[in-house]
Amino acid sequence: MKCETIEYGNNREVTIIDGAATASKIIDIYFDCCILPYRIMNSSVNEIQGIVDKRLKCDLETQNPIVDLLLEEGSDSANIIKKYVPSETYGFARGYVNLGIHGDVNHMHLDGKLDYSCKTLLYYANRHWEYNWGGNTVFYDDEGNAKTSVEIKPGRIVIFDGNIPHTVMPMNSRCSPSYRFTVALKFESLKLSKFDKRTLKND
Repeated sequence: MKCETIEYGNNREVTIIDGAATASKIIDIYFDCCILPYRIMNSSVNEIQGIVDKRLKCDLETQNPIVDLLLEEGSDSANIIKKYVPSETYGFARGYVNLGIHGDVNHMHLDGKLDYSCKTLLYYANRHWEYNWGGNTVFYDDEGNAKTSVEIKPGRIVIFDGNIPHTVMPMNSRCSPSYRFTVALKFESLKLSKFDKRTLKND
């Protein structure tokens, strides 16, 4: 397993992890992503025609097989996630799969608010991807300068603070596959009211 951490100041970091997912897990998650019922979400207005920030996405239930595979007790993926997303600080808030297609336009954004701590886990779910196909994730400093470009690799996990600006670059429509799958798991501070004593006990 290989891990690389890039510091972003103010106790924020991006950690890139390779080798945490087994070959069978990579295949299973990929096929699970292929059969999900995606729909258009996150558009600015209800009328989605011509809106550049529309997304194809599918929300995941807590007990979804994809979530179960990544957080499987005792697995390499679960152990490394616990290391960078400690359960005494963060609780699992929600998960979903993004379906990227040719022509997508993605804006630089934050995953969380600045007034509480949150972590995002990205899992690149395509079982094959070449570097010249694009679709990499770019992270920015607070002045909007690109600092880190993370290439897609099957089974790669990226864990980062949600208040680091980031975006997704377009796929190369001349040579890349039609679909880019990323699993996103969101973890938020246990200090939030949503994590009451009953929820913590169940976790």
